[in-house]
Amino acid sequence: MTFSVAGFCERTGMVGVAISSSSICVASRCPWVRAGVGAASTQNITDPSLGIAMLDIIANGSSPEQAVQMVTKGRKFINYRQLTVIDIKGRSASFTGSETLGTNAVVRGDDCISAGNLLVSTEVPQAMTDSFSNNSNLHLTERLLLALQAGLDAGGEESPVHS
Repeated sequence: MTFSVAGFCERTGMVGVAISSSSICVASRCPWVRAGVGAASTQNITDPSLGIAMLDIIANGSSPEQAVQMVTKGRKFINYRQLTVIDIKGRSASFTGSETLGTNAVVRGDDCISAGNLLVSTEVPQAMTDSFSNNSNLHLTERLLLALQAGLDAGGEESPVHS
């Protein structure tokens, strides 16, 4: 199970990712943030190179949609991946491969994107996106953490909580 939220703060220009996973060492493989560029999450049988690649593509002037298209085109095992990315304009994009595990969903919101797999329901990312959007007066970090809590409160993962 993994669920994540990537967000952009229009007031400060900051971007960030908050993520929870049952996988060990999630912080070293899944969230990617680059100041002045954007934030990405690579989850579900993770390929860490995809987060870096998406941010590199955006840094070179492409949109998040173009970045996702470019990193997924012809890539081996891409159907096992779930990707999200947001840039410093608040634009977001995602990819969920056909082999993504269990109940999964992606929801785009205002200046955020949430995704998850092996979820108790598809409502988990919606709750996260709603929380992020409804707390626009708070610091980005608080918004991201509250969004994770909202995902947990909406049921989180389909098995007992690991992370």
